[in-house]
Amino acid sequence: MYDKNKSEAGKPHRHKSFAARELQLSIAVLAVLALLGGLVLQSLSKALTSHFGFATPVLGILLIVGYIAIVVLLALFFAHRLIGPFRRLEYEMKRISGGEYGRRLTVRNKDDLHIRNFVEYANTFLDDFEEMSKEYNNLSSLSMTELKEIRAALEDENLDCASIKERIVSLEGKLHEFKEKW
Repeated sequence: MYDKNKSEAGKPHRHKSFAARELQLSIAVLAVLALLGGLVLQSLSKALTSHFGFATPVLGILLIVGYIAIVVLLALFFAHRLIGPFRRLEYEMKRISGGEYGRRLTVRNKDDLHIRNFVEYANTFLDDFEEMSKEYNNLSSLSMTELKEIRAALEDENLDCASIKERIVSLEGKLHEFKEKW
């Protein structure tokens, strides 16, 4: 069996980190934007000091408040972009677990690539699970019917052992086929 954690040469492939590159890039952009905001505030403070002659304590407080505001706004935007899709997925999974088995997870075009991939894999799993469930129900119904007919034949003492054996072997084959498929 192919091991996804092994490279082509057979050596184990090590993951350098669990965070996706896109997520790492988003965090780096967030940090750069926060730093650039800090630089803009520094430049603004120098301009205010030279032009209006603000006192240093007042300016320091304004800088701190401004920098906090920049970081909070960036963090809110970033959290909304990441947490929002997971909240939506949580809501949809609750509906599926509540009995809406035909429902599938949805994704928006602007959602993160890994969220879109997760949704694709989850929907594939849900499709396979639904198909397996239908096949199981059909097999269960067929098995119950076959077993009732075999029991009726045994109770009537109208024994056709070869026919009963053939039906049991056929049923075993269908059970084995189901087991192998799933």
